[in-house]
Amino acid sequence: MTDADLVVIAHRGFAGVNPENTVGAVRAAASRADRVELDAVACADGTPIVFHDARLDSGPESRGITDGTGTVADHPPETVTAATVRGSGERVPTLDRLVAETAVPLDVELKRPGTSVRRGSLPAAERTAARERWQPFVDRVLDELGDRDVRFSSFCEGALAAVRERDSSVPLAPLCRNLDVGRELAARYDADAIHPSLAAVRAGDVPTDRTVNVWTIRTWHEARDAVASGADGLIADYPGLTRWL
Repeated sequence: MTDADLVVIAHRGFAGVNPENTVGAVRAAASRADRVELDAVACADGTPIVFHDARLDSGPESRGITDGTGTVADHPPETVTAATVRGSGERVPTLDRLVAETAVPLDVELKRPGTSVRRGSLPAAERTAARERWQPFVDRVLDELGDRDVRFSSFCEGALAAVRERDSSVPLAPLCRNLDVGRELAARYDADAIHPSLAAVRAGDVPTDRTVNVWTIRTWHEARDAVASGADGLIADYPGLTRWL
């Protein structure tokens, strides 16, 4: 693979140099990446919000990256979107605002539909219920994205199943820490890609029948290791990490 063939995906809009998951970050990353990755979660009324953590402030699964407080899933959208990210002046956006104000191709990670969810591959008996928990949120996300160039990823089988229930052709990429799980979910939901961790590709036999984009790349030598392991793309926190390949 040459450097020109390698796909660079800006993780949360290159979160190492920009206020993550914001309109400003996506705009800043657009000229230095092939695609931009972002996170989609539901707030109290189901509105899709572009945010990663469970809470606006610090707490379980949360780093305290905004000046807001409380759990995203408990707040209405006007409360969530009033929060600014790390004092940058960039506010937490709704998905529809981000779509309206940017144009770059997106990788959207479906993280939380407002209820508790399970990650990984599920027993057959649990798959329908998992999909149904995700379906209302996934339908709203798809509606708001319209005809945008987008690929959906998730650690949660229910999210992948809900996308497939709605659209048989939209690109999918299971997120995984274990390549066997990624392969299993990719086959089950006809995914064109797998998004494994760097540790997974270092330890495993990287698939050659699907695109493999590796997360989260933070240094030039991690980029080099990912490519040496067979990565087709890098989900990176910083631009310019391919310079020494």
